[in-house]
Amino acid sequence: MDMPTFNELRAMAESDPEGFEVLRAALIEDCICRSSVCNQRRLRGLQFVIEARRRVAGSPMKALLDIQAMMYDSFLDLKQALLFQQSPSEPSAPTSARVLNFRQSQSSGD
Repeated sequence: MDMPTFNELRAMAESDPEGFEVLRAALIEDCICRSSVCNQRRLRGLQFVIEARRRVAGSPMKALLDIQAMMYDSFLDLKQALLFQQSPSEPSAPTSARVLNFRQSQSSGD
């Protein structure tokens, strides 16, 4: 599906809000369907969360800010995961060890 220009989308949103929403949903669905099969379930779940945030936001600006905060939180989580991967805070456990044999001491006090 071809992506309309920004001006076309803006004009449609102003003149035909219901048609705009139908087109928006179709474009999102097309994008999800073109992604790899292993990612589609996760993308549908993410889209569900985004739609829920839009419904409860009360205004388009509040929805924008909520979704932007959600994206920023996800970015910070990714950054933390990548930093942890580069320099883990705990050293890894050794996979082998050398066993030392100690002789029993012969003490005269026992």
